[in-house]
Amino acid sequence: MASISQTLAGWRWRRHADSEEWHPCAHSNPTTEIFADLVDAKRIPDPFLDQNELLVQWVGETDWEYSCEFIHESSVSHCHQDLVFEGLDTYATVFLNDRHILTSTNMFHRHRINVTDTLQSGANVLRITFLSALHEGRVLEEKHGKFRAFNGEGSRLHVRKAAYHYGWDWGPVLLSCGPYREIRLESYSSMVYDVFASATVAEDLQQATLDVSWSAIFDQDVEVDVTVISPSQHTFHSLSTLAAGDTDGKVTFDIPQPELWCPVGHGPQPLYTVEVRVRSQNGDTAHAITTAVGIRRIRLMQEPLLNEPGTSFFVEVNNQPVYILGTNYIPGHSFLTRLTPGDYAATIDSCLDGNQNMLRVWAGGIYEHDSFYAECDRRGVLVWQDFMFACGQFPCYPEFAQSVTREAADQLKRLRNHCCIVLYAGNNEDYQVIESLKLEYNPDDHSGDWTATDFPARSIYETLLPASMSEHCPSVPYHPGSPWGGNRTDDRTVGDIHQWNVWHGTQEPYQMWDKLTGRFVSEFGMLSFPSARSVSRFVTDPAQRHPQSAVMELHNKAEGGERRLALYVLENIRVDSMHLESWAYATQLIQAECLEFALNDCWPVASWGMIDFYGERKLAFYSTKRASAPLAIGIHRSTPDLKLLTSPPPQVPGAPHDLSQKSYVFDVWAVNTSLLAADVIVEVRLFDTETGELREKQILGPQTLLPNRSLELVEDVKVDDKTAVQAILSDSAGRIVARASDWPQPLKYVRLPPSYDINLQVLDGRVEVSSNVPLKCLELYMADNDRKVCWDDNGVDVFPSDTYVINATGLVEGDDVRMRYYGVDWIANKANLKASVETFMNGDRDERG
Repeated sequence: MASISQTLAGWRWRRHADSEEWHPCAHSNPTTEIFADLVDAKRIPDPFLDQNELLVQWVGETDWEYSCEFIHESSVSHCHQDLVFEGLDTYATVFLNDRHILTSTNMFHRHRINVTDTLQSGANVLRITFLSALHEGRVLEEKHGKFRAFNGEGSRLHVRKAAYHYGWDWGPVLLSCGPYREIRLESYSSMVYDVFASATVAEDLQQATLDVSWSAIFDQDVEVDVTVISPSQHTFHSLSTLAAGDTDGKVTFDIPQPELWCPVGHGPQPLYTVEVRVRSQNGDTAHAITTAVGIRRIRLMQEPLLNEPGTSFFVEVNNQPVYILGTNYIPGHSFLTRLTPGDYAATIDSCLDGNQNMLRVWAGGIYEHDSFYAECDRRGVLVWQDFMFACGQFPCYPEFAQSVTREAADQLKRLRNHCCIVLYAGNNEDYQVIESLKLEYNPDDHSGDWTATDFPARSIYETLLPASMSEHCPSVPYHPGSPWGGNRTDDRTVGDIHQWNVWHGTQEPYQMWDKLTGRFVSEFGMLSFPSARSVSRFVTDPAQRHPQSAVMELHNKAEGGERRLALYVLENIRVDSMHLESWAYATQLIQAECLEFALNDCWPVASWGMIDFYGERKLAFYSTKRASAPLAIGIHRSTPDLKLLTSPPPQVPGAPHDLSQKSYVFDVWAVNTSLLAADVIVEVRLFDTETGELREKQILGPQTLLPNRSLELVEDVKVDDKTAVQAILSDSAGRIVARASDWPQPLKYVRLPPSYDINLQVLDGRVEVSSNVPLKCLELYMADNDRKVCWDDNGVDVFPSDTYVINATGLVEGDDVRMRYYGVDWIANKANLKASVETFMNGDRDERG
């Protein structure tokens, strides 16, 4: 008789050791957690609204209990019954029918518990006690010593729990608990589990070897039937007999002309189907597992460079270098059980809509849900997977190391069939923490045991985790940390770097990004406000809907966030109003100018994200989308003296902000990240920023953009500080495929035209915009906040004689579309034949964003 799997659901909760009665969860989901249940029961206010976060801290300092009932029908055909726990958050003691069966102290552990002797025929009760992780961590800190954390309190370093629950520079302190991953009862006679399909691809890509291995529980001799079906329906088959008591097995297949899985933009994403079926001696199926796997050849290339110091750092898939355009991914919600497979699919939609091909699963969150990786497999999104150690001086005493070893094995076994994962990293910024604290670290010491030093976790990153990778996932590259490489973490010639000298550190002008680069920049960013539309959803008091309110300050977790954000805004653009609409636009304009990394928020907050908690895409989403397109064009303006970018202007009589004596040079280049050559025509146009007049036009073409290459088109062209540059990339048929523009910096010194003649036409599914003078960062939005329109592009620079067409799903001809842009906020007439300046939220005074 085939095995049976029963997922437990129908949870109820209460305070631990409380006389209070059980409270049923408001849902019948198989996973849940205490904050979500308390909100549903209206026992606490929504922590995401207003300043409610401060009112609910007691929840994380309280012990809680969960319970559910389930029916088990015993069968002589199933001699084994296991309870399988995919994840318990975090300090959990489990009782089945009041008999203790499990104690778990790690949120990332998985458990399989034989409950054959404890299970009852008929009704059964599972009860789980969750102790406060905050209190338990403080006990461990008292026992094992204090260690330094650079986000959240230090006790978290002793607790194997999602670090962001302790608060981060973008997230609240909400220490939840509960059965956050599935729990199921498995009844069987014989079974296999932890099936691993490991592919090795020959260097010429013409042959692959697929090893299929498994763990097993057999009480009798069985046949294991392994079938592999290729995407084109070719079948490979193996049948073997295993004896009672065998605990593992493996078969090997030779796959000629393998159908290779490719990253998005590099080819298709074919997946092989692997089925492992256990048959009893009478031929009946006792158990079966089916999984989908992709076959690909991956390498992390770190090789010496010609005439350059250090080494390269890039990912190669199927012998093709992949130009990485990616985002750091944090959990999409403070309450993980609120997320659905649809939410993960929407995340991948946004990634692909933004022309990105990699997500880095950041170390302060969780090893993500299966749905996330399955969607990345299916759609060709690469994953950089961190182990869960972030921003701290972690310990490595024996119990801690043992728990981490188990954690690594549990998660690697769960994730290793996902072909999207092309790199594991040991931690996020822990080596930087060690440098900052001036702790003991000698990169030339390769002893392998550093537990006696004040950097004991080095033994985790350089000994324990590499050993786990070698045992459980040997084909995927491992990187000890992020950033990591060279003698220091800021070595720009080896490994990856986190470049936070814009915003953090020395707070450099973002115009200096080209001087702050490295072999692989895995983090950098700029903060911005969410949209005013989103603010109205989490700030319930209209009087608090202004940038300097107490509520808005609580929803800005970045250290010095208000001051630093104002610094970057005021150093770069003109701001005539602190009204919420105008300030949100201003901060998003700065972010759009500055960053290419960050994606989502776990709660409504001013953050590094390009998409806010409510799914509203910020201006930075669109600017990075344009820069990351398969065919893209770019412009860079430079000056011999970078200080001119932010130093005060010379005092010219009658024009104190006139920089007309300054001169610059600009370069233009094109990028083709596809694998096909492209014939293009390039047009470069120079405009006077004050009058809007065309000064010069040059057509370069035809040009051939070779695949996976960049091409410099124009170099060191002199230009003054009253000139904006536009470059247009067209295909051989004359269709525009990409645009880029460059304006004098900082924008606050740029004199703009005194008047604008803008034509905005709203049609079914698109808008068409044109202007008689250059426009900087034209943002379109709906007058009706309840109308949801998905803009294909936004925050665009519009130049004369170039109509900008923006597709918009859900838009209907005649809709009230409004607009604002740098310099003046505008409202479009309903006729949309010609926009006219109107007052915007502030009497008779135009706002400048």
